[in-house]
Amino acid sequence: AGNASLAHTTRNALRILEYMGRADVPVHKGASRPLRGRFSYAYYYHGPAGLTVRLPIPKSTPSVSTARETIVATARAHPGEVTLIALGPLTNVARAIQDEPDLPSLLRDIYVMGGAVNVPGNVTPYAEFNIYDDAEAANVVFSSDANITLVGLDVCREPSVRREDAEWFSGKTRGEQLVARIIRNWFKMRPEDDRYNLCDPLTVLAALQPELFTFKQATVQVETDGERLGQTKAQFGAGRVRVAIDVDVAAAKNGVLAGLG
Repeated sequence: AGNASLAHTTRNALRILEYMGRADVPVHKGASRPLRGRFSYAYYYHGPAGLTVRLPIPKSTPSVSTARETIVATARAHPGEVTLIALGPLTNVARAIQDEPDLPSLLRDIYVMGGAVNVPGNVTPYAEFNIYDDAEAANVVFSSDANITLVGLDVCREPSVRREDAEWFSGKTRGEQLVARIIRNWFKMRPEDDRYNLCDPLTVLAALQPELFTFKQATVQVETDGERLGQTKAQFGAGRVRVAIDVDVAAAKNGVLAGLG
């Protein structure tokens, strides 16, 4: 779950993979509920279905095993080799840690798109959406011994596609064309916005090209109650969390756009 319900996001993943000719890539259903309470979906961001474009109904179906089961099984099969990239609320990762307490040492590292350390949040003044939507899960993950890289709002607001860019960005490859359609439709749906932030692909880029980023080691705590629910508080200088605090904006934007094909 994340921007939309589990049913919608699962279908969207299947649709996109079939569109890209990669129906061979398995899709594993994630959690339908956070560790506590209910998810609040960001329907306002990509619409009620979580995708701003219409794609054919998928012929493929999700795998039998769930996301949490697959995370654990893959890490056990390849200890020290797996990099896990989490682009939504951390429920699946937290439940996987609860199922397998040794998971943090079995994984090579975890990249998390989330958090707002030195900048305001985007869902409250204190919290970024992914952390806010399951703060309990985020607390489980950040309290673990995993090697975590946090890519949050501190760096992902600048490498963006501006409204004027979207008009000419049509793309040559199938992937570029799909992304161009999504972004153009997003701007039509949100006339008040002048830029489309590249938060998720930027997190993937951090795993592929970390030299484009400036990181600081920290201990990160997550508020799980009260007015500051979901706030990520970083104590810099030590700790297992590598927090992205700056990015080469031009190089990162080029890197993201180059990877869309």
